Amino acid sequence: MDYARRQLFKKTALATALATLPTALWAAVNQPLVIPPLIELRRGKPLFLGLESTQVKLLENNLVEVWGFNGQYLGPTVKVRQGDFVKLNYRNNLPQLVAMNIQGLQVNSEFLGGIGHSLKPSESWAPIVPITQSAGLCYYQSCSLASSAYQNYRGLVGMWIVEDDESKKSSLPNNYGVNDIPLILQDLSLNSSGSQLFQQNEPHFLGERLFVNGQQSPYLSVARGWVRLRLLNASLSRAYELRFDDERDFLIIAQDQGFLPEPKTVKSVMLGSGERLEILVDLNEGGNVSLITGKKRGVLDKIGLFFDSDGELADNHILELRPEGLLAAFTNKPRYQFSQIASLPTEIVQERQFHLDNINAMINQKRFDPRRIDVSAKQGSVERWQVSVSSPVSFRIQGARFVVESQNDNHTPENELVWKDTLWIENKASILVKFDNLSANTHPFIFGSGDLVQADKGAIGLLVVQ
Repeated sequence: MDYARRQLFKKTALATALATLPTALWAAVNQPLVIPPLIELRRGKPLFLGLESTQVKLLENNLVEVWGFNGQYLGPTVKVRQGDFVKLNYRNNLPQLVAMNIQGLQVNSEFLGGIGHSLKPSESWAPIVPITQSAGLCYYQSCSLASSAYQNYRGLVGMWIVEDDESKKSSLPNNYGVNDIPLILQDLSLNSSGSQLFQQNEPHFLGERLFVNGQQSPYLSVARGWVRLRLLNASLSRAYELRFDDERDFLIIAQDQGFLPEPKTVKSVMLGSGERLEILVDLNEGGNVSLITGKKRGVLDKIGLFFDSDGELADNHILELRPEGLLAAFTNKPRYQFSQIASLPTEIVQERQFHLDNINAMINQKRFDPRRIDVSAKQGSVERWQVSVSSPVSFRIQGARFVVESQNDNHTPENELVWKDTLWIENKASILVKFDNLSANTHPFIFGSGDLVQADKGAIGLLVVQ
């Protein structure tokens, strides 16, 4: 076969392949990003969160059942202020037991909920929750024993923003839904009618479709200037390597429970399951730009993924930003200065070692046992935890916070120290954990795998702080 005929054959084969590919392979029909409604609480205002099923269109025009809060898929964004008390009202309108957690919130376990406080169908619970911590990004979610993965996957997750006086006064973008954008990332598997598919018996869950606030590959029109993106990885197992498709720089300003001492300029960053991240991107000049995960793809990459996805997403676009209007009046890099910045604690009372086995869902060769307290800590103390993993996975802790001393023996620079509760670990990490909040034996905190599939299989432990 001569060269011309070979080229004709290749083009014909490619055209045939393209013609037979389902529409779902390509980016979904772009829709404007749905912004979760904002519930901004003032002192004394109650917060009602009804756990309910509802119907949405995840794929084309088919309505399917999903779960969420207050009649919508996923939950509203809750914004609270340091120094306030939240009159929280949960009501379980779902047909199964649900235990709720506010990951990252620094309160005693009796206010947090957790595995020790499951709500039966039609049951309500109304704790009054004190907000004592400085500004940060938390999230509320199901943490039901052996069911947290399924319930989060169905939609029981929402953002919880903590503000303080300093964050309110900063020059950072803070117009919610305009230049301060919440993004909840989930990977899903759907059947032909658009219903969520969930594989209970797999060691991890990797869906082939990426959803943002319940949509595939949405866009957002924004005014020129600096835009703040608050990202929550609500996926069960998947981590995301975030970058912009034109490889532009962006600023990391905050992670999990607090702000970095100064913005960090990067071109990409990893976001593990359960981690939160706040970034700033400069849209003063240029055209449309997309936040993506992984490398930018061409047509041939998509075709290859269709025939052999190997766990990769069919479409790796997260959000297209479409800047509009004139150049912003102030184009300088936003600055901030916060007094409550994390630092390495110096008085370490104890060291512990934990190994997460991601094949057998175990910690230190043990599976979860509700009758066994795995860690007893003293309130106000700091411990050094050496955490290693058999393969990359998130590690998280409830009711406490930590700073990352080192990862893979690389010490964290002082200007990158930040309070966290969840960490993507590729090999090993040393973290300094501070226990400020009490938990009783009957209402313990949990720690362990941030991969909710692994957690449900037993890769978690009980933590009591007294």
